[in-house]
Amino acid sequence: MSFFRNTHARPRSGRAAGFVASTGAITLFAGLLMAPAAQAVPATVTAPSVIAETPSDGPTGEPTLGPTETPAPTDTPSPEPTETTTPTQEPTETTAPTPDPTATTEPTEVPAPSNTAVPVVHGEPVVGQTLTSQGGLWEGATKFRFVWTADGTAVQTTDHSAGEIDSLVLLPSMAGKAVQLTVTASREDTQAGTDAASTPLVVRNAEFTGLTWSNAVAGRAVVGETLTLATPAWDDSAFRGALRYQWYRGGAPITGATAERYVVGPADVGRPLQAIITLSAEGFTDHEFQSAQVTATSAAFTSVAVPTISGTARVGQVQTANPGVSAPAAATVTYQWYRGTTAIAGAVARTYTTTAADNGKALKVRVRAAKPGYTSVDRFSAARTIAVGLLVATKSPVVTGTHRYGNTVKVTQSWPAGTTLRYQWYRNGAAIRGATGYALYLNTGYIGTRVNVKVTASKPGHVTRSVTTSAAGVGRALFALKAAPTVTGRLALGSVLTANAGSYNPAPSSLSYQWYRNGSAIAGARGRTYTVGAADNGRSLSVRVVATRAYYDAKTTTSAAVKLPLWPVTVLRGDGVYRVGTQIKPGLYKATGTGAECYWARLSGFGDRRQVTRGNYLGSARTYVQINAGDVGFESYGCGSWTTATPTGPRATRITADGIYRVGIDILPGQYFGSSSNDGCYLASLTGYNGLLSDIEQYFYGNAKVVITIESSMTALEVRNCGTLTRH
Repeated sequence: MSFFRNTHARPRSGRAAGFVASTGAITLFAGLLMAPAAQAVPATVTAPSVIAETPSDGPTGEPTLGPTETPAPTDTPSPEPTETTTPTQEPTETTAPTPDPTATTEPTEVPAPSNTAVPVVHGEPVVGQTLTSQGGLWEGATKFRFVWTADGTAVQTTDHSAGEIDSLVLLPSMAGKAVQLTVTASREDTQAGTDAASTPLVVRNAEFTGLTWSNAVAGRAVVGETLTLATPAWDDSAFRGALRYQWYRGGAPITGATAERYVVGPADVGRPLQAIITLSAEGFTDHEFQSAQVTATSAAFTSVAVPTISGTARVGQVQTANPGVSAPAAATVTYQWYRGTTAIAGAVARTYTTTAADNGKALKVRVRAAKPGYTSVDRFSAARTIAVGLLVATKSPVVTGTHRYGNTVKVTQSWPAGTTLRYQWYRNGAAIRGATGYALYLNTGYIGTRVNVKVTASKPGHVTRSVTTSAAGVGRALFALKAAPTVTGRLALGSVLTANAGSYNPAPSSLSYQWYRNGSAIAGARGRTYTVGAADNGRSLSVRVVATRAYYDAKTTTSAAVKLPLWPVTVLRGDGVYRVGTQIKPGLYKATGTGAECYWARLSGFGDRRQVTRGNYLGSARTYVQINAGDVGFESYGCGSWTTATPTGPRATRITADGIYRVGIDILPGQYFGSSSNDGCYLASLTGYNGLLSDIEQYFYGNAKVVITIESSMTALEVRNCGTLTRH
C-alpha cells in the first residue's frame, strides 16, 4: 500500500495514526522562468555628414568614388642661389661698355650620327659557327652598341668603339631562328643615337661528320634467340649525340622493341625483321642508320616424351593419355585416339571410354605438342589390346518403397548407357509368375512374406551380369492420421472429460481408449469419458487412442495434455493444535470460517504458549497463514477449516468484509474509495502471513472515508471495520 488519504477533516485530538498519506503526488510542472534581460539604451550618435566631392575623371574616364584626398605637398627643392662674382673694377682709363644683363647666348645644335652603310654579317649561319660584323659605316659617331637577336629576342649585347668588330657564336638553341644584328651609334656628348640593322639570317642545323657503322644484324633469327646491332661511330661521339633504336616487323614498328637487342617472338615467324638507329643532338640534323633485313623462323622442341596410356584395357573402361614432359614445356597438348591405324572420330580428349567396337582391337593415342613459334611434334603411345568388358552398375540395384500391403515397390539403379535390363521378382525365394517388371504391387497375399528381385544386365562387348537384391518382409498397411485426438470438457473437480478420437485414413473399424495422469496410466480409465477426481488436482490429463482395422497395423496416438487448475483442498477441520509435518505440511493455507474471533498461532513446541508462540493472529476468519518448515505445531480456534491456498482467485474490485486479501488474486490492484463513516477503520499493507509485526509494511487507523492505492507490488491487504471499499 503506497499511501492513504482521510477525506474527513484532520483527526480528532488524541486519535492515534500509524501512517497518514495524501491521495497522490503533487505534480509540479516546471516552466522556464526568464528574468527580463537588461536592455542597453543606445547612445545618440550623430552621423557625420558625407560631402560628395565632384569626382575627377581618372585615366579611364570613370569617376572616382568617395571624397578625394588632397595629396600631401611634395617638397620642391629650392633652387640654390647662383653665386655672382662681382668683378673688382680696377680703375682704367678706358671705361668698357657694361653688358646687357638680359642678353641670352643661343647654343649651337650638334647633328645626330648618320649611317652610310648598313651592318653586314659575315660567316655561315650554321649551329656551331661564328658570325662577325664591323657594324656598318657611320658619320659623326664615336660609340656603338651591338645587339644580336634571335627571332626578335636579344641574345647578346656589346658596346664598342669605332672600328671594333663584334662576333656571335651560334648555339644549338638558335637553330631554325632568324638572327639579326642591330647597331646603335651615338656621340660621347649626347644620349641620342641612330639604329641600323643587318639582313636577318636563318640558322641551319649542323650535320654529323665521320659517320661509320656496319648494318649487319648479329644472331639467329629464330624464335627465342636474341638479335643484336653494332654501335655506330661519329666525330665528337664522346660528348655529342644520342642513339634511339626501333625494330620493325614487315615494315611496321614493333611496340616496345627500342633497344639494341631484340628477342625473336612467335609473331615474327615468316616475317622480315629490321632495325633503324636514329642519331640525334640539339642543333643537328637527325641521321638514320638502317640495318639489313632478316626473316624469322620457328624454333624446335629439344625433346618431346613418348606418351603412355593408363586404365583397365577392357570395353567400357576409361583410358587416360599421359603426355609426359617436353622441353621447352608445350603451351598446348592435343590428342587423337586410334583403333589400329584408323583415327577414332571425335576421340580427341585426354580420356577415352572404350566401346564394343574396340573389343579385341589395338588402341593407341597420338599426342601433339605445340607452342607458339615452335614446330609442332607428334608422338604415338604403344598400342594395347582391349579385352571384353565387365558390366558394373554405377548405382547398385535396390528396392525402394514401403514393404506393406497396398503399396508398390520398385527397383532403382544405374548402369552404363546402352545396358539392357531384365527382372524377376521372388516371394519367399520362389519366382512369382508374371512378375517380370521393375515394380511389384503388394496385395494381401504378400502380408507376412519376404520379397526380392533379380536384375540381369547385358550390353554388347560386355559379359552379362545378374544382381539379386536382399529380401524384405511385407507388413500390414498403416493408418494415415489426419487429425490427432483431443480432450474436451470443463476442467474442474467432478466434471466429465470426453475423448475425441481424431480422424484417420482409412477409417478404423474399432477404437480403444486409455486415460493418463501426468503421463501415467490411470487404472480402469478405459472409456471414452473420464470423471475428474480429487487425485487429478493440479495434474495434467491426456488420452491414448488405439485405432484398428483388418490388414492394418494398430495406430496408437496420444492427445495433447490438458492442465487442471489447483483447487482448494481441506487439510484441517475444526479447532485444535496440530503437529507440523504429519498433520499439516509447511505451506500457505486459507481459513474458511465466517466469524470475527479467529485465532491462530505458529508454535515452536507444545509447552507454555508464552514461550513457544512464534507468530499469531486474532481477527476475521477470512485470513491466511504461512506455516514454515521450522514450525513444530499449529494452533487454530474459531477459524473453521483450513484449505490449501490456490494461485487463482476472484480478483474482486470491491472489499465488503473484514479480512486479509491477496493482491492480484483476491483483489485487483488499483485505487479504492471508502464510503463508510466509521471512525475505527484499520488498513495495513502486509509483506507476509507469518503473524509477525514485521509483516506490517504500512498501516492506517482513522475514518473510513479513505482513498487507498493498492499497488501490484504489494503482497496482501488487511481490512478491519472499514465498510465497503470500491475500486475506481
